[in-house]
Amino acid sequence: MISKSYHLSGTALALKRLAGVPEPGPANRTMIAAARRVEGDEVLIAGPGLMMTVLWAIVEGARVTVWTENSAEAESLRTTCQFNDIPAPQIILDAGFEQLSGLTFDQTLIHVPRGRERQRELLDLSLAALREDGRLVFAGARNEGIKSVLGETRERFGQAGIVVRKGGYHAGLARRPKGHFEMPDLTFERNAIRVDDIPTDLWVCPGVFAPGRLDSGTANLITGMKTLPGTRVLDLGCGTGLAGLAAARRGAKVVWTDVSARAVLSTRKTVEANIAIDPETHLCHGASALDNRTIDTVITNPPFHQGHDISYEVSRLFVREGDRVLRPGGDIYLVANNFLPYPQWLREHFIDVTVVREDARFKVYHGLKSSAVTR
Repeated sequence: MISKSYHLSGTALALKRLAGVPEPGPANRTMIAAARRVEGDEVLIAGPGLMMTVLWAIVEGARVTVWTENSAEAESLRTTCQFNDIPAPQIILDAGFEQLSGLTFDQTLIHVPRGRERQRELLDLSLAALREDGRLVFAGARNEGIKSVLGETRERFGQAGIVVRKGGYHAGLARRPKGHFEMPDLTFERNAIRVDDIPTDLWVCPGVFAPGRLDSGTANLITGMKTLPGTRVLDLGCGTGLAGLAAARRGAKVVWTDVSARAVLSTRKTVEANIAIDPETHLCHGASALDNRTIDTVITNPPFHQGHDISYEVSRLFVREGDRVLRPGGDIYLVANNFLPYPQWLREHFIDVTVVREDARFKVYHGLKSSAVTR
């Protein structure tokens, strides 16, 4: 856990977060400035980067429910509340919203995600979850569609306005109108693609990486990797699971892990639609669900963005996790953009690090875990 101290409403808190969980920033400050106070007792908070907003609402005395599909964010919140001895929120970690059905809130605080479909989902969630005349507070970046979110909010709530502008972020308010509103459904789309030159049905929902296509990095990884029949292969940070699917088609026994509940569900649907197995999937941070030295080959396409910024926290985590779970003599295949400094990180953990495939944008690295490694 990464630890840093903050002050909220006169209370000193140590925020504990896992690699990849966003640090508090202008989105949280804009949200808190717009909300100003907790209205009512029951508050629902959703959207990426919500940790500081949740802690603020708890310190202000609210009974907080959190919806997230990110297991690292959920674990970081639990650890932070336990460490600071403050009431933990009710955390709903799920790909969809079924567990929120029947619950009613006085206020929703929505951190607006990227992507129109995800934005509409959270607005519809607020409509369904708020009591009549309950208050919605929403915050998002100017360069991620907050203006269109304002229009969508007005369509649903009748009136809405931006009340705070801070650090490239806008925050607005709205009141829930009269009427009955259904909880949004999580929708999946089938896409016909080719993986390893084999026709493939890809099933995706809003918020997954590279929806509807085989991204170029993963395509390079699949071409460059060599996985043997009968070996245990980990698709680390699996996204929609296509690299692992290719390995399973070649006869490997594949495990898929991802921090995103939606990625894991998309992977399960995709694998089940294409090969007759019950896939072993784990919703976890890195490969934390797996024991040391249980994997023969790791395949991975690590993320290196956090919003619009470059962050290497998860990239370096994946290299360390690959080392931890691999059996002595096992190997790793990692694809990355050409400009990223992976060789130095890989050589800290692996021997014979080489480039096995390269094009104008990507390199596929291969590294061996020494048979003498005992840690």
